[in-house]
Amino acid sequence: MYLTYHKIKNKAVCHHCSVERHIKQKCKKEGDCNYLMYGPGVEKIFDEIKKIFTGKKIEILSSDYTKKKSQVDSLFKKIQNQQIDILIGTQMISKGFNFPKLNCVVVVDADFSGRGYDLRTTEKNIQLYHQLSGRAGRFSTESLIIYQTLTPEDLTLNELIKNRSEELLKKELFIRKKNNLPPFMRLIAIIISSNKHDLSIKGANEIKNQLRKIDNIEVMGPVDSPWLKIKKKFRSRLLIRFNSGILVQKKISLLLNSLKISKKIKLTVDVDPINFG
Repeated sequence: MYLTYHKIKNKAVCHHCSVERHIKQKCKKEGDCNYLMYGPGVEKIFDEIKKIFTGKKIEILSSDYTKKKSQVDSLFKKIQNQQIDILIGTQMISKGFNFPKLNCVVVVDADFSGRGYDLRTTEKNIQLYHQLSGRAGRFSTESLIIYQTLTPEDLTLNELIKNRSEELLKKELFIRKKNNLPPFMRLIAIIISSNKHDLSIKGANEIKNQLRKIDNIEVMGPVDSPWLKIKKKFRSRLLIRFNSGILVQKKISLLLNSLKISKKIKLTVDVDPINFG
């Protein structure tokens, strides 16, 4: 798990569990630790854009900068009155806002892989592409979307920029059917968390042994969750797969409710998980 530096708060924040850490910390040696910040956050991009486009009116649209309704209203009034030349924002900039004069959208550090955490990565990227296309091309035919990415050869990206969303979805369905994934199969994720890593793995194995009593299901794992540790809790994951036409969800629920779970572990069940984190 990594922390993201928020300049306005002067804190490092976890975007998954909301843990916050002060940047200023004492080193084991004398003095304070020096941190090297990397990655294209909106504040860092803002600072660089100001140096490159001197004289341009530049603003930030993000949850840190627009917490109050008055701040949102003020920003959109500036946009409406053409008092902003460049708007830098998080992904929220693509969600339902109307920017009449917008004709160029730049997506910085675009990642189309999903890192294996989310089955719906392709769907979400198609949706985002069309949202951005709508923002940039709504009032002007001379619009441009630029993707800056470390993976320019990515299949999803190249199909999107050729406007071949339908082909992408057909391929995605073929891959899902071949690999026994939703909607052709159903999934239930079980996260077992504990203060100790070995306890979470041990608890997961014990639960897996009990789940094997149910017919017509496949229990995969346990493995470490991609988000291994949240709020000092180590997390292991089981994944149950079964045919979408078989009604076994109630049996799984009854079995899990009947288990005598140790107070040292916590069980979280996610039916049809959005991601595998």
